[in-house]
This record gives sequence, C-alpha cells and structure tokens, in this order.
Amino acid sequence: MGDSSRHFVEASLGVPREKADAICNFIIENISSGLVLEDEEGSEQTVIKFYFPQSDERHQIEQLREYLSSLVEMGEIDAPPPTISERLVENRAWEDEYRKSITPVQISEDIVIRPPWSDPPREIAFDIIIEPKMAFGTGTHETTRSCLKLVRQHFKQGETFLDVGCGSGILSILADKMGARSIKAIDYDLDSVNNCSENFDINKVGAVNAIEHGSIEKCAGDDPYDFVCANIIRTTILEMLPELIRLTADGGHLLLSGLLDKDEAEVTSALHKHSLTNLLTHSDNEWRSILVHRI
Repeated sequence: MGDSSRHFVEASLGVPREKADAICNFIIENISSGLVLEDEEGSEQTVIKFYFPQSDERHQIEQLREYLSSLVEMGEIDAPPPTISERLVENRAWEDEYRKSITPVQISEDIVIRPPWSDPPREIAFDIIIEPKMAFGTGTHETTRSCLKLVRQHFKQGETFLDVGCGSGILSILADKMGARSIKAIDYDLDSVNNCSENFDINKVGAVNAIEHGSIEKCAGDDPYDFVCANIIRTTILEMLPELIRLTADGGHLLLSGLLDKDEAEVTSALHKHSLTNLLTHSDNEWRSILVHRI
C-alpha cells in the first residue's frame, strides 16, 4: 500500500442527534478537527466522519470506543455503543472529501455562510466566510441557524454585542456586518478563540472588538451590552443567568440558545423568577432558542 504517511483513516459512526455535539467535541479535543457531519432532515441520527493519520489508528479508535462506552454506562446513550467503521483514504482524497462536504449554507434571503474556497454569492447582503476548523459554527447546526436569524431580526446598527461561547465567531461577524459599534467574543476553548480570531480577520471585522479566552468572568466590570448572546448549554446558562441579565442593557436583548425542547420550561421558569416575561422562543427541530427583550 506504500508509504503510510500518505494515507489517512476515515472513521464514521452514527450517533443520536441530541448527543452529536458532545461526541463531536470529544473528537475535536482528543482526535481530529477534520470532521464531516451528515444530518438528514427528520433523521434521529447524525453521521460523524473524521480523519486522522493511519499511524494513529488503533490508539485513536480505542480512545473513542472507551468514551462511547462511558456514555452508555452513564445512561447518556442506549446500548450498544455506536459502531465505528473505518477505511483508508489517500491524503489528498480526504482533504478533497472534507472540502466537498463543506458547502455554502443559506440561512435566510440575505445571509449566506461559506468556506473560504467557495465563490462569493451574488447580491447577498451578508456574506459570511467561516474557516471550518470546528464541528459547529458553520451555519449547519440548528442552534447556529436560529441565532443567526434572531440576530438578523432584532440587532440594530450602532448597538454593542456580547458573544458568550463564541465558537467560530459567526454571530459576532453578522453583528459586525450589521453595523455593531463594538463586539466582545468569549470562549473557554482556546481552539475556538483562535478560530474566531482567524474568521474575524477573513471577514475584515471593523467594529472595535475583543476576543477573550475564558468565560463570563471576562465581563466583570463591563457596562451592559445592547445585545447579549449565549449559545452554550442549559446548565451553564442557568449558572450564568444573573450575570447574563446584568450584562443586558435596559431595552436590550438577551439570546439564550443551545437548549433542547426539554430544557425550555426550566429556563423559562428561571427567567420569570427574574421578572423577565417578554420572551420569544424560536424552534428548529428539537432545539430551542429564547430571545429575551428587557423592557
């Protein structure tokens, strides 16, 4: 078969859609950032494909199998663990396969998300270029789509924008293209911070901006923002909620996302306890995003 350095392993597995985020994050953090997601409309499963050098094969696959088994033991997914299939591909072939899988995504009539190698669309107001080094934040996931639509509908030119759990920076980039006065983007994952910075450069973000490695503590002492977005997970949102509310200016918007349908009642109840009742819920499959208008 020749020099193994010229070959990569393509591994693929089907996982429950609601667990795809966690499993992709594990793969990115421990194995490979070269992921392809295949998610058919209406399917209960997401197919994850990822690529790594042939020399790492046994170690990488066993690492993932142990993680999947731990999810079964914790009752996070049903037994048996997902089956991992493998095949060898040429170095050039996996890069081509990866690039072919990342195609432009039209979010609305005037928003397109595309990789740098895709041609720019014609007559689109908001052409957002994302270097797809992460599983999410490329416009394909329901929470990203919902947040983009809600930012587009409710963010106003000249407002300040806070992006907690910024990932690729996609929401901040849209805010910039809509005329944000200033932007602060935060993520606890250093790879996300680096990817966000790269995407800010690619899109020539012009607003005064700061990209921070960390969490909500990076906002200690900040004045309230006109628009705050936290596209993370339920438990973290509930922990941060008092500070997220403090950071949202009177008359401003707080967008909470990364929520499943089963999370909606608990998060809504927590908002009501803070006397926040002007809520708009956006649904996309089993995912929910809640927009709070502070009035």
